[in-house]
Amino acid sequence: MASQTSSRKRPLEDDGLREMVVSQLEAVLSESRPSNKYIIVAHPSMNHIKDALITLSPQSYSEVKVDWREFESGMPNIFIEEVHRLLPAHVLLLLNMRRKEILLDQLSLLYAIPRYGCRSLTVLLPFFPTGTMERVDREGEVATASTLSRMISAVPMTPGGPARFLIFDIHALQIRFYFQDTILPVLLSAMPLLLNLLKMRFGAEAVAVAFPDEGAKKRFGGFFEKAGYPVLFCSKVREGEKRVVRVAEGDPEGKHVFIVDDLCNTGGTVLACREELAKRGAKKVSVFVTHGVFPLGSWKKFEGAGFEKIFITDSVPETCEVFKEHKASRGDSSTFEIIGLAPALHEYLQGQVNYDAREAWRK
Repeated sequence: MASQTSSRKRPLEDDGLREMVVSQLEAVLSESRPSNKYIIVAHPSMNHIKDALITLSPQSYSEVKVDWREFESGMPNIFIEEVHRLLPAHVLLLLNMRRKEILLDQLSLLYAIPRYGCRSLTVLLPFFPTGTMERVDREGEVATASTLSRMISAVPMTPGGPARFLIFDIHALQIRFYFQDTILPVLLSAMPLLLNLLKMRFGAEAVAVAFPDEGAKKRFGGFFEKAGYPVLFCSKVREGEKRVVRVAEGDPEGKHVFIVDDLCNTGGTVLACREELAKRGAKKVSVFVTHGVFPLGSWKKFEGAGFEKIFITDSVPETCEVFKEHKASRGDSSTFEIIGLAPALHEYLQGQVNYDAREAWRK
């Protein structure tokens, strides 16, 4: 009789044991997995993304301010306000390394934050500025993509593991292998933002997507083909003594063609593509580039060049400031438009917490 009573209790005891183990498992996972609540620390040039994130989800993001001071010598004299808030926190650090003049300040903060005891560190570096110098073509050149990767890889570990570095549309995918094992590079893309833009604002038009070279087509073309858009690409060919841009694949006739690439510097190739697409019968030509670098005011060549619209993201704050001033002076007549990265970043960060330990155990 006693043994029967004991056997009746065993399922209840098993349930209790199961709940206890699940509870302990959840506690362990909560210490190591990313959280959907972040404390944001931002370089002043990245305040536009910080503000956009807080506006999107005030319950998910709060700010710890930094006083970016300098000594009289010009060296950094940085002070983190409310530094005690970093101790139990998941920190999101927003950096802009576009200019070497602000590089040391940000590296100093990057190295310091893990030492103040944050639980985990996620770093947004939307534009990897040395990405076009990822290899050496002749002896004597210096591959500065490797240099910056090594500097970034020196960030200390956190209790939650290596820091994650989020980079949008890095110019050369192989750069991911330049980073050391002390950090986790996460390569994101702004192309879903463009796809959403095409569907929401240009859904009634016959749209095609063109790439300025075959490399860009191989990298991004499948994304748009899967969404049902015709894909074209241009290439440079030699005609006599000149190298000219020609449409190598696809037909732009009668379509609103979007030239798409990861970045734009002086824009010579994009301008040549527009001219060739127009000759081949494109009804309209627009541009989308993730990183509008446009050094030395090269963006001015695009104004009045016949583009319907020119879209860039806010990954390069210096360019965004120039465009905002230009748009303020021109009003709605400006062809330039900035697409914010904050919605894509928010979606990625919140997607990291859709793992439920209790449900996983029961399955």
